[in-house]
Amino acid sequence: MKRNPDTILRLRVWLEQEDQTYIGIGSTLLLQQVEKLGSLRKAAEALGMSYRRAWGKLKNAEERIGKPLVEKTKGKGQRFNLSPYGKEVMERFLHFYLDVEEYATKRASELLEMEVKKSGEFYRDDME
Repeated sequence: MKRNPDTILRLRVWLEQEDQTYIGIGSTLLLQQVEKLGSLRKAAEALGMSYRRAWGKLKNAEERIGKPLVEKTKGKGQRFNLSPYGKEVMERFLHFYLDVEEYATKRASELLEMEVKKSGEFYRDDME
């Protein structure tokens, strides 16, 4: 007997201003990994992107938002911490994303009359 495969919801969510991404899940995940690993290079590796791409993504986000999102840790080489504002933006956007995902999963299950599961690809352990 053939088993029905799981139906997984996948979302890409971002906010735009003047046709440019203001904040999205990509830059938020980068901030999350910087916070976790303390290194932009390690964060880039964890997300499967080049250091150059990660640096560009971070700098573009800071330019669009108008505030620093990360701070270099003094005396520790190229170590980074999130700025207070960077941490706040990351936390708020992840909460927003999880709310959207929760609603979308529930609504898809109702409308499509099938079990739809969250992908779980963007979860933080302390936000589940």
